[in-house]
Amino acid sequence: MSAFTEANRKAFNDLSATYNTKPWQHKISQQVSDALQQRRDWLGVAWTQPDNDDDKSRDVRLLDYACGTGAITKALGPSVTTIRGIDISESMVAKYNEAALSSGLTTEQAHAVAGDLFATPIAPQLSGPEFQLFDIAVIGLGFHHFEDPALAIKRLAERLKPETGVLVIIEFLPFADEVAREQHQHQHQHSHGYENAHSAGEGGASEMAHTIKHTGFTREGMEKLFADGGLEGFGWSVLDEPAVMEMESGRKERGVFIARGRRSATAWGKLRGWFGGLQEAMGGQMGMMMRADGRFTE
Repeated sequence: MSAFTEANRKAFNDLSATYNTKPWQHKISQQVSDALQQRRDWLGVAWTQPDNDDDKSRDVRLLDYACGTGAITKALGPSVTTIRGIDISESMVAKYNEAALSSGLTTEQAHAVAGDLFATPIAPQLSGPEFQLFDIAVIGLGFHHFEDPALAIKRLAERLKPETGVLVIIEFLPFADEVAREQHQHQHQHSHGYENAHSAGEGGASEMAHTIKHTGFTREGMEKLFADGGLEGFGWSVLDEPAVMEMESGRKERGVFIARGRRSATAWGKLRGWFGGLQEAMGGQMGMMMRADGRFTE
């Protein structure tokens, strides 16, 4: 674990007792939840259909990464069957599991562990089948705490089902002055160590400033990160209302976006798709060459 990641782990352990306790923090969580629900079809996941008897045996798996106390799990829980959370903070994980159990979920249905998918090497407890082949992986307002966004997306994409698994990132847009600077310098991202809206959303304390690596992301930057990470079908949606933080320094607003992409097919999957397409094409040609009685035309 790098020094930066360790600083995040310690900070969120300290923050866990008061995490998401203020009214405006609850409002932001509800904004994100509502936005996800409104975009269910757009996200492109084959959600569970509990009212359909033929669908009850299908397992729909969610990875809630940087899960905190479980805001994303609460938002999407009714649409999936199995949820696994990962967070670098042991205290946040404990809060998550307490909340899951108190809501009536079993550990088989929803359970979180402390860990870091971006470490090298990855811990054995995160390498088993329990943390593979997810239908959807979501990061909810935590991406700007990640030291290496490109590595993060690549590692998370690897945990998705090929061809159908979807990665979703909910994050803040850049400050206006950063957008101008990015356009001028032709850069997609910047790393700064000062307080932004997410640190405020997690407590509003200036001591969280050192846990932040990025102060916002542009559409162009995210689209490139997704493509480089092995994801396709990029989608981008900005929430209608900004997130509002009531901080000690005053009221602050930040725009929020949702980005999504689907894991590309594996090499074998692409070959299989090509071969299947070839068979269909040949079958069509053969069909045109045959008469109704099954004999070939001249």
